[in-house]
Amino acid sequence: MTETPEAIRSYQRIFRPERRIYSIEGRPLPVPGGVPLRWLAYASGTLVSAIALSARSPGLAALVATAAGLAALGAGGRRAAIGAALCGFLFVEVGGWVVAALDWPLRLIVVPVAIATLATQATPDGRTAERFALSWLLLQLTPTRRSLGREVPAPDRFRREDELWVAVDERQPDLRRGTVRGPAHVAFPVAVEQRRRRRRIVVRRLGWHRRRGSVTRAVELDAGEVLEVRP
Repeated sequence: MTETPEAIRSYQRIFRPERRIYSIEGRPLPVPGGVPLRWLAYASGTLVSAIALSARSPGLAALVATAAGLAALGAGGRRAAIGAALCGFLFVEVGGWVVAALDWPLRLIVVPVAIATLATQATPDGRTAERFALSWLLLQLTPTRRSLGREVPAPDRFRREDELWVAVDERQPDLRRGTVRGPAHVAFPVAVEQRRRRRRIVVRRLGWHRRRGSVTRAVELDAGEVLEVRP
């Protein structure tokens, strides 16, 4: 219990206290505050990884690439899986060359201790290092353009067979405002009013207003034509 105030960046430190080792068989460790179990886990994992990378095994590189590709497949689709597999393969190959070039004291003692200490003490946004790293990786793998949780290609990569999904809400249950540039085939679940203005086509839902165009459920757009959807 201290009288000086201390800032708490995350309430997890209160509800999830960190487990530490203070003594072994009744003999206290010469470390102030004990040794966290997370530190031992990081150090052991880094040591095993250093030994495995220094072997520079092609099988390990293929295994890491496969695991990274499968993990990224659900988060970002096929492209993210291919990129993650390639990065995993290069990481093992390049990392194995770098680790093998180090002397054994650096490879087996200094590097595991340094990585374990940094990973235990680092809290970028109040979370632990492993949770922050996992969130950052998922953010990088997830496509930036999504519609209802599905990947949407870039504006200049749409094809005629591509589809877009638009979620409905309480304000516009049938039709939502939007713009589509041709060539494209646009289908509507309900009948709409269509009005042509040169290279621009305006579509509105059927209502109490006076109809000035034709009624349709699908619109064909040629190259350069623009469809404007109005609720």
